[in-house]
Amino acid sequence: MYLKEQSDQGRPVVLYGTGNGADKIIDVLGNNGISPSAVFASPGFVRNRTFRGMKVESFEECCSHFKDSMIVLMCFGSSRAEVLSYVDELRTKCEFYAPDVPVYGNNLFDLDFYHAHTDELSFVRSILADELSVRTFDDIIAARLTGDVSYLKDCEVTQDEADSLLAPSQGYFLDLGAYNGDTILRYSALFPGFNGMIAVEPDKRNMRKLKENTSDLDVECIQAFISDKEGTILSGTNLGRGTSADKGDKIEVPAVTIDGIVKDRPVSFIKFDVEGSELEALCGGAKSIAEYKPQMNIACYHRSEDLYTLPLKVLTINPDYKIYMRHTSSVPAWDTCFYVLPC
Repeated sequence: MYLKEQSDQGRPVVLYGTGNGADKIIDVLGNNGISPSAVFASPGFVRNRTFRGMKVESFEECCSHFKDSMIVLMCFGSSRAEVLSYVDELRTKCEFYAPDVPVYGNNLFDLDFYHAHTDELSFVRSILADELSVRTFDDIIAARLTGDVSYLKDCEVTQDEADSLLAPSQGYFLDLGAYNGDTILRYSALFPGFNGMIAVEPDKRNMRKLKENTSDLDVECIQAFISDKEGTILSGTNLGRGTSADKGDKIEVPAVTIDGIVKDRPVSFIKFDVEGSELEALCGGAKSIAEYKPQMNIACYHRSEDLYTLPLKVLTINPDYKIYMRHTSSVPAWDTCFYVLPC
């Protein structure tokens, strides 16, 4: 392991960022006998605080300690332009990596994981619908295995370019993980011919913003988790955008399925961004997907296994689909989606 070799030679491993992502990376480092030497935050976020027993410093302070010998690991994900610009600046000043620890689940996408699932990954690569999808698939895997941000730059497209694959017909738009209504607003403007729109979002605060932001539109809002069966799911209470059934055990939140929502309404487009529950959501929509063949935008960056479990499940439900892959601006390899279109 490169980091272990460098650490053993005395090179300091320095963390950029604090929080849950940094906790996960520290745990992985510890499992490999590596201890971080320092932690720094973005300009304006240093303040007078500590993290895991280390003083949170600025990048410049870390440079004064370690000169040009340090290896920097980014410990959070972002698609914000100012953060990505700062990342580009850091990459010119130090050896920089963005490790891709899974947002949910325990499967780290390392070489052992890659070799264990080579057959599934190779099959998915073989059925991707265009050259850009194949390059994106290869670059995402390379970025996950190496932490090298340049692979993400190689396959990056704009959101408009990614969404240009879509052309849903009249029918219902189902927004799973609707957050504050941002994708309802986007796709209703891009495709104004929907017969109806249904937004599913489990978080109470997000739901309030969703209703406010889409008050001028005819949107059916459902506060619930999307799953493979109906009932209730235990969840925490203060989860923000990352609301997931994996987190917390404080309150009961209703769980719904695509089939239960759709019933006999023809659905033409489904967006999935449900914090690691994409596979369960597909399972709970098998009948509707098989019958109506909706176009689908499916986030595939929450779990390491999403790269193969999601397209394989789609084709199991309905083999009459073409599958594309697109990555929009983010570090690490988040904001990566399968675009699934009927043949």
